[in-house]
Amino acid sequence: MRSVFLTQPYLLSLNPSSEMNVVWILREPLQSVVEYGSTEKLGNSIAAQCFEIQGLCLPASEEGYGNFPEDNTPVTVWQCIAKIDGLAPGEQVYYRCKVEDEYTPVYHFHTAPEPGDPYRFVQVSDLQCLPACDEAMHAIGSQNPDFILYSGDMVRSSWRADQWFDLQEPWQDADQVKRAFFPCMQQEDVRLMQYAPTFFCPGNHELNDMRYGEDKSFSVIDKNWNWSIFMQLFRPLYPDTDTTSTGRRWYSADYGDMHIVSLSINRWARWGAHDYPGWRLFDSIAPGSPQIQWLEQDLQEAKTKFKWVIQHFHILNRGKDVQDYLCQPQIGPDGEITYPDDHGGQLMDLFEKYGVNAVSFGHSHVYERYFTKGCHYIEAARITDVCYRGADTRPHISGILPLVEDNSKRSFLVLERKEGGIFATAFYGEGERQVFDQYQIADENGRSVGPQVDKV
Repeated sequence: MRSVFLTQPYLLSLNPSSEMNVVWILREPLQSVVEYGSTEKLGNSIAAQCFEIQGLCLPASEEGYGNFPEDNTPVTVWQCIAKIDGLAPGEQVYYRCKVEDEYTPVYHFHTAPEPGDPYRFVQVSDLQCLPACDEAMHAIGSQNPDFILYSGDMVRSSWRADQWFDLQEPWQDADQVKRAFFPCMQQEDVRLMQYAPTFFCPGNHELNDMRYGEDKSFSVIDKNWNWSIFMQLFRPLYPDTDTTSTGRRWYSADYGDMHIVSLSINRWARWGAHDYPGWRLFDSIAPGSPQIQWLEQDLQEAKTKFKWVIQHFHILNRGKDVQDYLCQPQIGPDGEITYPDDHGGQLMDLFEKYGVNAVSFGHSHVYERYFTKGCHYIEAARITDVCYRGADTRPHISGILPLVEDNSKRSFLVLERKEGGIFATAFYGEGERQVFDQYQIADENGRSVGPQVDKV
């Protein structure tokens, strides 16, 4: 008998010190509750709200999936959300989900601690159902993070149901099932999404239809840019129901004494950045744009000691898929390309002005870190394949070289708030999980620390 559950529960919250949304996906809309309490005996229950998730597809035929969403069979799944609120900072909560006669195991989480108390988190991105992503997430979950930062690109094709779930269908390959997003991020014997709230930002693969990066005529039409599947799956982070190009895909949350900002920055195409419409950028970070107006006000009002920003598209990077600078390039009469009004540089100035300690991103599947203008810029996304040109001394077009760049093996980054500030440790994800990079992000007073390269 197939389970009615398509996922185990996962945790999302914009107020993690006092409330937690327990979320799970079902095959059909059934009455559901979360049972919870301060011990494994539970004792309390709360009914879940049920939402229809649209946009996913099953294969068009026994031969497999067609190329585009409209070539396949639409399927509706159902999302349950139960909010446990009225919690105290650092409180431990045990819980399980019940749907008719079926239960999940009992899991547990704790709310964000009081400012100054320790916590541990990890930076993840770009799993995309790629080989070894399940092994990478098992290694990451074994580090027992209190929360997870995810910088975009969860699956390859957002509309394919099999890339999100174990559908328990005979046509699903067992190895592919392990690499589907929820099976990968909900492995039972390590601490992942059932135990630790995750903060996401959208990447280019979160768009409903990847033709926007392949077909120029498709890309110039605003209505083709839609993030509905991603925003439905992670609904508590995105209460704005506008999933089109005019919607809001940015937010912030405080975890202990850290202010977390999630931005929406996508700029990717198979044509050159200067070749129209390669310069199109969603969501806009031009001065005066809604996202930038919100960002400046949010950073200005943040009262925490530390500030961390996640975004998908990088500001500094040497990967082979880089489109330099976040702006509209211009080509002069002599063919020279210039980059006026660089919005990436303007973002860096804003981060410097408001004391952002670190910005982490994805997209190129590399391990690189920089320190400039009082801020760390980190891509710790070498957990599957790699988009890399090879080691050389060529800097990013800005002239800035990374302090550390290591793509020799899969790797992952663990961050700790402990006495003295915030500290980072990078591990190889293969073999004996050797430490290859250690450094301090910020001191006890919230000031960024750098540049430095510690020998390990």
